[in-house]
Amino acid sequence: MRANCSRVIVENFFEPCALYLLLHKPSYGYELLKNLKEHCSCDVNIGNLYRSLARMQKQGYVKREVTKSTIGPKRYAYTITTLGKTYLSSWIDDLKKQQKIIHALITNYKKNL
Repeated sequence: MRANCSRVIVENFFEPCALYLLLHKPSYGYELLKNLKEHCSCDVNIGNLYRSLARMQKQGYVKREVTKSTIGPKRYAYTITTLGKTYLSSWIDDLKKQQKIIHALITNYKKNL
């Protein structure tokens, strides 16, 4: 985690969010970017998103399929793989652990004010 002004950001938090969104339906990069902001409150740079998708593809968490576009260059749709579902599940387990730690800190802080 790192501090960013008055917000706390979990590093690479958009990755499990992207996998969660892909769990529901395949998506194109820019569509995924829009849905990350709308449904997960993740504001991520498109370049970082594509780098992350490429890395997750290389690791076998997502697969990319080419689709033809009638109005421009070919597009790539991303889908989550079975391995990606397992990876997302481990992210969720780790986030639950972190949630307990953060909750304990906040509770103890409030007690000692």
